[in-house]
Amino acid sequence: MTKVVQCDSCGATMTPTADGRVFGCPFCKSQKQVAIDEEQLAAGLRLDMSNVHQFLHDLSEALRHAMPEKTKVLRNATHIEHLELNLDPHLYLAKREHTGEYSAQYKKLVRGVALKTKTLTLDVWVKDLTKSIAEHANQNARVASVLARLKSE
Repeated sequence: MTKVVQCDSCGATMTPTADGRVFGCPFCKSQKQVAIDEEQLAAGLRLDMSNVHQFLHDLSEALRHAMPEKTKVLRNATHIEHLELNLDPHLYLAKREHTGEYSAQYKKLVRGVALKTKTLTLDVWVKDLTKSIAEHANQNARVASVLARLKSE
């Protein structure tokens, strides 16, 4: 769902451009840049954790499409075995344990070395992950453009 943005000049409702970060006024033609937030991102990625296997598959596909150079995925014939997203200095890992359950970790990196590692529940990991992706997207126009396309599909 697209948020409603009012024009500062004339008060009209603005419409989003393709990247989802810039809104334009159809009346006075002014533009306004807004940030992508994690709720917008989670909704756009259609994050549904009721089926963890499907959730990680969908998440890995979205991340590989949006940020291929920052995403590593290892899969077997049926499941995601390892998902890694490196948004330096933030590294997010999800891996399938021998029990079939998934574990999630966050690592704080400095020059490629993990100074801090936290094991998180999957729901907390996803919340932190979407927040970091939103921050990254707000600094990177190409990522924002791809994520905007994901939101509109």
